[in-house]
Amino acid sequence: MIFFPKQSKICRIIQEKIEMGNTFCSGLEGLVNQDTYNQLFIAERFGFLSRSLKQIGSLREKREEQRRKLVGVLLYPVMLLIMLGGLSIAMHFLWQPQMADLGIKATSTNRYNIWGLLGLSVTFVGICHETRRYSKLPILKQRQKLCKLPVIGSLFREYYAYYITFNLAILLKEGMNIKEVYFFLKNFKENTFLYEIGRELGNNLESGNDIHELIAKYDFFPSEISLFLQKGKMLSLVGEELFFFSEMIYKRLTLQINRLIEMVQPILFIIIAIIIVVTYLRMLTPIYSNLGGA
Repeated sequence: MIFFPKQSKICRIIQEKIEMGNTFCSGLEGLVNQDTYNQLFIAERFGFLSRSLKQIGSLREKREEQRRKLVGVLLYPVMLLIMLGGLSIAMHFLWQPQMADLGIKATSTNRYNIWGLLGLSVTFVGICHETRRYSKLPILKQRQKLCKLPVIGSLFREYYAYYITFNLAILLKEGMNIKEVYFFLKNFKENTFLYEIGRELGNNLESGNDIHELIAKYDFFPSEISLFLQKGKMLSLVGEELFFFSEMIYKRLTLQINRLIEMVQPILFIIIAIIIVVTYLRMLTPIYSNLGGA
């Protein structure tokens, strides 16, 4: 309470739940997102709570560190973009009227403005349409779509791979076979990631398909899971190996995020350079076209 004054209310809720004889996770229900809650529930149920909390805490700490780094990287380019925005406004309200007074036509500039506006409108409508379609998709298809996004899709793929392997590692370490994993997952709240995985797994088992077909069907399942399951070792040993594998995925995810952050600033500078060139073209094209006409 003393060390975390901002979280004192949350700590009090958890403490009250525990004093009433409930589990630690029951105090977190509604305070964290459902995926995190399910992960902690599995970990607490089978005695891996401290390990899971350490992983989640480390992930959130690194995410905050990366957020601060991203803000630092974006600061200078964003300032330049604001200045360029101010220059564009000044051109529209000050420079263009002066050119018109001098008899210099700006038809090409207006044409660029119309095309730019049209492009922005089409992009906005497209994003709204895709967002609406995405919200209507089942959970697994939503996650699959996120994994296929350009540039950031690999980050989603790595995160979900880590999430699945960590939870599966706990269940296998407890000696559960695939059928028992299905029965366990179907007890989760409907329309959550793990519940939908369990439902898909159940459908797969009922139709007599191999689990490896299910793993190959979705991008968020790492293909290495098939290799682990085919080894023929004791399930508890496979679970321990999956623990190590989930830690590898976690490290890989962190490296990928850092690499992406490092790419942001150069990309923004390229965009700024293009905007500067376009701005000069907007200024000079009407002048040269009028000089040519003269």
